[in-house]
Amino acid sequence: MLQGPNGLLYRLINETNPTVVMHLGDFKSGGKSCTDDLLREHKALLAQIYPGKIIYTPGDNDWTDCDRSTLLYSFNELERLDFLIKLMFKTPPLLTNDLPSIMTQHSQIENKLWINDRLAISTLHIVGTSNGRANIDKSKQDDAIKKVDARDKINLTWLKNIEDKAKDFDALIIGFQADIYQQSVVDSGSCDNSSLTACDAFSLYRQAFKDLAKRINKPILISHGDTGEFCFEKLDSNLWHLNAAGDFRYLDATKVTFNKKSPDRPFIINGLINPDLPNIGCSN
Repeated sequence: MLQGPNGLLYRLINETNPTVVMHLGDFKSGGKSCTDDLLREHKALLAQIYPGKIIYTPGDNDWTDCDRSTLLYSFNELERLDFLIKLMFKTPPLLTNDLPSIMTQHSQIENKLWINDRLAISTLHIVGTSNGRANIDKSKQDDAIKKVDARDKINLTWLKNIEDKAKDFDALIIGFQADIYQQSVVDSGSCDNSSLTACDAFSLYRQAFKDLAKRINKPILISHGDTGEFCFEKLDSNLWHLNAAGDFRYLDATKVTFNKKSPDRPFIINGLINPDLPNIGCSN
């Protein structure tokens, strides 16, 4: 997506004239070093796609994986997280400048909620690499795990805040980077903070989304990036799942339309370059 004004996706997004653009993290390649200059450059590219109406949520390429030994320059991942939060959410130009009444979670300012025409759009900071529980190479491991634990608690508090506002919307989209439904993740077993290897750090979120959809009795679309599949499926009563385009396999952007008149099909999903996609049903 970060192609600049001459790129096909830039043109298609602006021709579509969406209400808002959501970027689901990984705004840089995992193979590139997370230098200050590169992160600033990629923020500038992101900001010009649809100025003032972009909701961004971090991905693991953007901070968790910045400590990889394979990179030319590797960094302490928690230091990179602090820099990323300051750059993306505190340093002008703010990506959400032209989204009136957007709400921010003060204890985790990357979590946003915007309600427009009875559709609520929210982000949660959930990233791959087992949500930051695996491959901790340069940060103090105890500090990194405490950060994950705190982030999980704050995210669940944000979901409760969204639930409290359910009277203000008819449907909800929740976006984040990690593929929490990937079968290899589900099968990897519960997390042991002493091992710091790949594990299922997302079971609490899968259950929380399922419970939330039942409690508010309104359609919820869970949307993420991370893995290569571009697919859409219904998971449960009032709960849908979108593995959005834009990762390594499908260079595309996903158009999501809220269909107010159809409780059975509340979300219409199409690629911009490939309007016949996504696939219905995810292999995971």
